[in-house]
Amino acid sequence: MRARIRAPFALLLAVLLVPAALATGQERPTLQLSLDEAVQRALENNVDIAVDRYNPELSVQNVRSAEGYYDPFLFSTLTHTSADTKGTSSISGGTAVNSKQNVWNFGVSLPVQTGADFTVTFNNNKRDSNSNLTSFNPIYNSNLSLSLTQPLLKNFKVDAPRTQLRLTKKSREITDVQFRQTVINTVATVKINYWELIYAIDNLGAAQKSLDLAKKLLDENQIRVKVGTMAPLDVVSAQSEVAAREQGVIVAENALANAEDNLKRYVFPQNDPAMWSTRIVPSDRPGAGPVPVDIDAAVKSALENRTDMVAARKSLERNDMSLRLARNQLLPQVDLTAGYGAAGAGGTQLIRDPSFGGPVVDTIPGGYSDALSEVFGRDFPTWSVGLQLSYAIPNRSQKASAAAAQINKDQALASYRRLELQVAQEVRTAARGVESGFRSVTAATASRVLFEQRLDAEEKKFAAGMSTNFLVTQAQRDLATAQVTELRSIADYRESIINFQRVQEAGVSGFGAVTILSGTSGGAQAAQAVGSAAAASSF
Repeated sequence: MRARIRAPFALLLAVLLVPAALATGQERPTLQLSLDEAVQRALENNVDIAVDRYNPELSVQNVRSAEGYYDPFLFSTLTHTSADTKGTSSISGGTAVNSKQNVWNFGVSLPVQTGADFTVTFNNNKRDSNSNLTSFNPIYNSNLSLSLTQPLLKNFKVDAPRTQLRLTKKSREITDVQFRQTVINTVATVKINYWELIYAIDNLGAAQKSLDLAKKLLDENQIRVKVGTMAPLDVVSAQSEVAAREQGVIVAENALANAEDNLKRYVFPQNDPAMWSTRIVPSDRPGAGPVPVDIDAAVKSALENRTDMVAARKSLERNDMSLRLARNQLLPQVDLTAGYGAAGAGGTQLIRDPSFGGPVVDTIPGGYSDALSEVFGRDFPTWSVGLQLSYAIPNRSQKASAAAAQINKDQALASYRRLELQVAQEVRTAARGVESGFRSVTAATASRVLFEQRLDAEEKKFAAGMSTNFLVTQAQRDLATAQVTELRSIADYRESIINFQRVQEAGVSGFGAVTILSGTSGGAQAAQAVGSAAAASSF
């Protein structure tokens, strides 16, 4: 009784919804799309690409920031000072002494990539005073000095700034590898979604064909009831079967809409009502021919070239850099210091009588040029050479840092060995998936052929009155199941080939997308990755 109530309701639902859905589908704009075109659209338009493309650019800027440590640092001081001093002794220079001073100092500091610091300073000042003790007024003083500090042990071969620069460069390389990984995974995802769309289309076709068979049987049963060769109950059973298969068509249509949306997310650039209403018609059809699989060669290729393996090796190199720095910091600080300077003075010389505190009786003209002439003529040079030594006892902080760096390296190496096992296992599993997938396709195809033959035989027997409505219906169901199983096995086989190719080239993590950049090394490598991914889109 419940079946007889549910069947008319399902039939009514199907009658109302299916024609509406089909009508809507006919009005939708259509986009013919090949597999290569889907991949190309994804690489150009995918919204994940718009997000992930900035990572290489950011890594380039991080390298520039680290390189900025070695930029020359310019500094200068410009001041004017005026001071009035009350005379409090015979050597004060007067009862009220006014002094004015102008200072213009310049310099440049340059870190060198040997750990050294090189500094050049050029200091100048001009002083005016009404003191009766001055011999020059105004007087100009200039001083040019060069200094160099070069580490000889600690910070000689490696130091924090150089290590940071190397680490950022290595991080940029890792970002480029991750960028390529995103390309490969995006391409694989697009291909899988493309085959899933084809499966959804074929699955809907199989569901509609199964519905047509049920309707045909219903029509035949109604004729037999009219002529009195069949009981009315068989018509009700056939009607119930039609309603159930109507529901199957609705479910298949919903699955098709979801498959379309999954592919649209990757091939369209933005959220647009027109995009969502577009019907995608794949122009490529999935083949099911055998694909040769060399497991040993695939594992070797994955261990050498797979993106997560390459990134892991580069991460190990980063650990080595950090460990070298930590070990270097255990050494004593021994710095070689060297300096050279030249000084000069010039100005208007005052001749006093008497010479100490007397009135000015004559002047000898002079100026700033006299001071510069003495500086660059090296008339009054000074130089120095020395060593600076320092060491912390027992130096526990640096020893702990070195020990931690060693532990980090050992841990990273253990993780790398674990990743090797994981990669080998993933490749072997994917390879077996290809082999078993082909056997599944062969078996599913044979099964579908046999069920077609069985249905044909049952229909002929039913027409001759030698079979029952139930057996024909069961044969139709079995054929529909076999057709869907064959379609599913073909899609799974094609996806197993895609996955086998992907696990040799990239890790599972990092699903997303990339873009082509210009003017950066990250962009160049991304462009190469896009090219290689597009070339492989025929899988």
